[in-house]
Amino acid sequence: MATTKKTADATQPFDALSAAMNPEAFKEGYERMAEGFSSVADFNKSSMEALMSSTGVYAKGVEAAAQEQTSFLKEAYEDGIAASKAASSASSVQEVLEIQTDYVRSAMEKNLGFATKITDHWVSVTKEASDPISERYGEFVEMVQSYRP
Repeated sequence: MATTKKTADATQPFDALSAAMNPEAFKEGYERMAEGFSSVADFNKSSMEALMSSTGVYAKGVEAAAQEQTSFLKEAYEDGIAASKAASSASSVQEVLEIQTDYVRSAMEKNLGFATKITDHWVSVTKEASDPISERYGEFVEMVQSYRP
């Protein structure tokens, strides 16, 4: 009797496997797998689109920053030339010092203003560029949680 029971216990995993491998169960499993692959492919496509959108926003941000910097540098150069001309035509050392002091004060204020402006620009670009990727991450978390038992 002990031998018969051992044989019956040993075949249990195979019985469960053969019951699960009937054609209908195989077809259902295959369809679920194909649906899963399809949803992953769609998700990857959407993720690439989000990445491209993010890259486009970043590229436009770089372009805008370059234009701002070019404009700022041109203005700073012109201000420096104007201050130099004014100082060279000054009639006294006191007047030269006043022109120089005014120029340095003005240049510092403009530099600080530009630094604030460019910092605000990059904060805005970073937020806008990260939005599509953050959205995809949220969708990824939802997708993973939907597959959990």
